Amino acid sequence: FEKFQGNVRENKLKHGQEFQATNNDHDNTNDDPNDGQTIITGGVEDQQLPFTFSACLMIKDNNILLPEWLAYHYTVLPLRRLIVGVDPLSHTDPKPILNAYGSIGMNISVWTNDSYWVDGREAHEKKDFQITNETDHEALRYRKRYRQKVFYKSCLQHLHDEMRTWTLLVDTDEYLAFNYYDEQEGPPTWCKKNVTCAKDYLKSIEDGTHLRTKLDRSPAATVAEHIDKHVDEQFDNVDKPCIIFGRYLFVSKDSSSSSSGREIQRGVDPDFNATLFHTFRYRHRSSLSSFQLGKPIVDVSRYDGRDLNNIHRPLGGMCTGGNAYVHNAAMSFRVHHYIGSWETFRQPGFDARGKDMFDKRNNVRDLVVDNTTPRYSPSGDSTWLTQFAKLVGKEKALELTQKMRIREELEMDEVITEMGKGAQLHDWDKLNKKPGK
Repeated sequence: FEKFQGNVRENKLKHGQEFQATNNDHDNTNDDPNDGQTIITGGVEDQQLPFTFSACLMIKDNNILLPEWLAYHYTVLPLRRLIVGVDPLSHTDPKPILNAYGSIGMNISVWTNDSYWVDGREAHEKKDFQITNETDHEALRYRKRYRQKVFYKSCLQHLHDEMRTWTLLVDTDEYLAFNYYDEQEGPPTWCKKNVTCAKDYLKSIEDGTHLRTKLDRSPAATVAEHIDKHVDEQFDNVDKPCIIFGRYLFVSKDSSSSSSGREIQRGVDPDFNATLFHTFRYRHRSSLSSFQLGKPIVDVSRYDGRDLNNIHRPLGGMCTGGNAYVHNAAMSFRVHHYIGSWETFRQPGFDARGKDMFDKRNNVRDLVVDNTTPRYSPSGDSTWLTQFAKLVGKEKALELTQKMRIREELEMDEVITEMGKGAQLHDWDKLNKKPGK
């Protein structure tokens, strides 16, 4: 890996190697890595913050998406502690990207070789389960879900032992966003056809008494600062350390042409190309009344070590609500789920989703235009990306986002082309192979 300025220590492990880049001023408290784990830390001084976020992230060949995901959550949460579980079938290595983010103050652990694995009873739940061309899709899907559960359980426990608090559990194509009120969203889902209920809710928005009206619209605002204001009682409920947020799908409808192109570039420094950022380029999403299964944040200081149900409602009864579908109008935040371009959606090697799934996900009716994710300042001349550049410096921000994404997209093209041995990039039937085929 590229070695940034600072002290570098390399320790050979039983089945892996620890790589740690630390700044002399940075204190690394995680110096006992397990088998197959890498720790990356670095240091730039943070502004005064009430607390910083952690995250558990599973990744498999998502390097094109990773730079924007890291920069966005570094700024908006702010994310400073990250544990990444790398799928052993990955064809690309995220560590150079993660190492670069370690240089700006993120403490990052990389878990490889399924080092966190705990065998279950089923064949696909065994660490030594062999995937061949005869392995059916059901076994692959169940193994993926099982891997998620054991990874997230281990990650939550690890962060609990580090005395961390709020921890984000989303994928690299998902972003935790402020749940600003949208005049197009209609009445709350719990009101149904109750006109009085809908009027009362709208009145609470108009008179500024509802918690959503307390959300800071400045690009410099953070999730941590909002939680610290104690205007949303959900974050203070000691019996519910797991909060589920509604999740909304953003389709691949391009907003980068003509006047729409000028709109998505608004507030973005001209040296940055807004079309290379999902949070700027894609604005068309499902209605706030048409939600997917939600995604959580968990206060790991209250995690009791239990097995996880699933990623949508991991702690069962310790999570808010009665299921993973959320009344969005009652929440301070929501999750934006981006399909993105085909180039960012596809996966090298075997990918059961394929082009059919890409097209199916994009077949969404009743789309609305969302302009909340960029988080414009009142004057419209600033976005979350502007704030990120202020935190780390413009040149560093360019390197950590746009330039890195371009390099990763070129590398992915090379990986897929090499695997296809002459097949065209669009010829997914030839490129999409199971291991050993």
